[in-house]
Amino acid sequence: MKSTKIADCLKSFLIISISFASINSYSQGHYAGSSFNPNDYFISPASGWVFSLYYSYSQMDYYNDAGEKADVIEINQDPPFSVEIGQKVKTHSVIPMIIYFGKGKILNARWGFLALPIINSPNASIALEFYSGQNSASSETINIKSFGFGDFYLQPVWLTWEKSGFSTTFSYGFWMPVGKYEYNDPENIGLGYWSHNFRVAARYKPSSKYSLTGAATFELNSKQKGADFKEAPHLTLDYGASYNFTMGHEIGFFGFGTWQTGNDQGEKAVLLKDQVYGLGIYGSYWFVPGKLGVLSRFTNNFGTRNRFAGFAFQVGVNYLLFNQSK
Repeated sequence: MKSTKIADCLKSFLIISISFASINSYSQGHYAGSSFNPNDYFISPASGWVFSLYYSYSQMDYYNDAGEKADVIEINQDPPFSVEIGQKVKTHSVIPMIIYFGKGKILNARWGFLALPIINSPNASIALEFYSGQNSASSETINIKSFGFGDFYLQPVWLTWEKSGFSTTFSYGFWMPVGKYEYNDPENIGLGYWSHNFRVAARYKPSSKYSLTGAATFELNSKQKGADFKEAPHLTLDYGASYNFTMGHEIGFFGFGTWQTGNDQGEKAVLLKDQVYGLGIYGSYWFVPGKLGVLSRFTNNFGTRNRFAGFAFQVGVNYLLFNQSK
């Protein structure tokens, strides 16, 4: 593959930077906004494999319904009941990832799939799930020394259509609750329920160097294992822009908003609805264009209500095995 063609492929697909390490870190449910960089929703024009390894660190605080940092989670209003907390939640995660871009087309679209295991310590979603399960006012600390495999994400449906500078994508993926989970255990690593992610995304490239992207993700959750609880659905709107250099190096920004669209169900249901917004920046550099590169990104939250939020940092390496001809 010629260098110009390699650069075009990298511009079309900057390899999923996935802050999925922080997916569980600052979300209720599995999906966190801006888990993808702006160009990562779309399948590369070249077929082949992508192997990635990322490290992620996040630090989260709880914000109440007034959008203020709080040491009390309000569980019910009538009768009034709340749980006192006294900690920051920090998460360290290791994220291996496998992506395949297929040959040919399905429904006139490029196609592929993604597999994402996560190795991490207990996180902020688990903290909120644990606190919400308490039946008496208390102050608890999660043992963040626990470390192991978390829930597993698989995206078997991934289609991208492209025409005249416009690209559109549809994908479906699901979270399998394979991470350690026991009811009311502060050392859980998984969330104990399935989540289904439905996503549509669009991209406009006014030139070969610039791109503008928007995406909408709807997440549905199943009933939690061993508990009378079902997490409410959430809607996330993502947006971003990027600038591509000649050999595929890239910089950009991203943002998102996540809103709870229904009500929690069951004994642990939190009556107040949650929301969170975020902004971030990222950059990538290819040591060997089309083969080996590194990427880092930083995300910070704002406008948070009734959930944990804070900042997250990721750094990782991507290795590509693309076909040399299309």
